[in-house]
Amino acid sequence: MSKLNFTKMNGAGNDFILIDKTKNTKLKLSKEFIEQICNRHKGIGADGVLVVKPNNNYRFKLDYYNSDGSTGTLCGNGARCAIKYILDNYKVKKNKIKFLFNNEVYKGHVGNDENITFVLNVTDNVQQNLQIEINGSIILGDFINTGSPHVVINWDDIKSIIKDDFNSFNVKDFGRQIRFAKLFEPNGTNVNFIKLTKQKNYIRTYERGVEDETLACGTGVVAASIVALEIFKRKSPIDFYTYGGDTLTVDCKKIKQKKRKISLTGPAKINYIGTYNY
Repeated sequence: MSKLNFTKMNGAGNDFILIDKTKNTKLKLSKEFIEQICNRHKGIGADGVLVVKPNNNYRFKLDYYNSDGSTGTLCGNGARCAIKYILDNYKVKKNKIKFLFNNEVYKGHVGNDENITFVLNVTDNVQQNLQIEINGSIILGDFINTGSPHVVINWDDIKSIIKDDFNSFNVKDFGRQIRFAKLFEPNGTNVNFIKLTKQKNYIRTYERGVEDETLACGTGVVAASIVALEIFKRKSPIDFYTYGGDTLTVDCKKIKQKKRKISLTGPAKINYIGTYNY
């Protein structure tokens, strides 16, 4: 029998199994093993797996896998959890670090309030008013790649079709139809539903690779924030209240036509440390 040493973490409720390769030198990950440990009934249970590895040029290298075993694209909350783990477990002179994720260099830091900030590289522009056909109806969505592909749908545009309230409608069923819509073939998309009010901004997300609603999605909140700022003329920084009850804050400044300075800030916590026998 072999043992996996892991740390269970969550970023605003988006939960991960973090594997430190220095503590699991002989571990070989497979699609089947990732599915096994992410299973919430027979495994550890998580939305995805984070693997932190030593790197010669930067503080660490981060790999991410969805709970279905597929290789993940950028994961904002996962990155924030990895930053938290490294700052808590390794000697870092400052509270700021650089690391590799998908062969790109990213930055992160911890604030005075212990919230973790992840700085993103987003250059794509918003594709507005995409027509998405669902069950014979056409709904409008705005699309942007924030390191992961995201479509953002305004609640006011679909509430007459849903005939339910924002907090209780079935995101898994409705989001799945959009995720697999022909418009987004062959790779599909993540789907975010946003409700903007004068007091608060709300978001619910269906995540590709998890194939379900998650309590929060970092790159989804960034996508929703860019849409809210550039289309609905909201001001930065902007807060979004997630389905898990936490707040994620996006600060976005447009520097040039296709370049933005964007940060994602919110809670990241270690749930527990454990050993998994397999």
